[in-house]
Amino acid sequence: MGSALKAANCYAFLATTGENKALRLADARTGRHLAESAVQRYPESGPAHYLYAYLTGLEAENDPLRGLELVPVIESEARKAAELSPSIDHAGPFRMLGELYLRTPGMPISIGDVEEAIISFRQALTIAPGFAENRLGLAEALLKAEEATEACSQLHELLTGMPPAGESGAIWQKSLDLLKRVCTAKCD
Repeated sequence: MGSALKAANCYAFLATTGENKALRLADARTGRHLAESAVQRYPESGPAHYLYAYLTGLEAENDPLRGLELVPVIESEARKAAELSPSIDHAGPFRMLGELYLRTPGMPISIGDVEEAIISFRQALTIAPGFAENRLGLAEALLKAEEATEACSQLHELLTGMPPAGESGAIWQKSLDLLKRVCTAKCD
């Protein structure tokens, strides 16, 4: 792919590291402009649209006063990336849409919608069921929608698939059993 896309990818890394918020914002903006150039040059490139959406999101995170103004760009670019390359970054475009709908304010201020978040996370989970962030996002959205039983099931599935760290196997299993009891108690 083009040099603008490669450079934008480098700026995406820079915009997620470091303690200086002003530098992260500057890197996100520079990367976003490069990704936008890549989208213009390669309009059928899913990775270009995905990176453009991602860098726009990083800019919004680092400049909250402009955050809501950037939401439509994030949404449209993530949708285009989902259409062109749905499986990129373990269903990243759908996960990004889920996060966007889950975290932004609802109408009339913005596009936040927990039901849309659930739909997007389910799409991500269909494409990449083994990617933990897809299942975690769905569980969080379900919890926000007050669907605690299914949220518990998703968390149980997530934790069952994650190996315990080090010597904590017995504690891990006990925690899973306890989670299952909590979830069952929620049903009663």
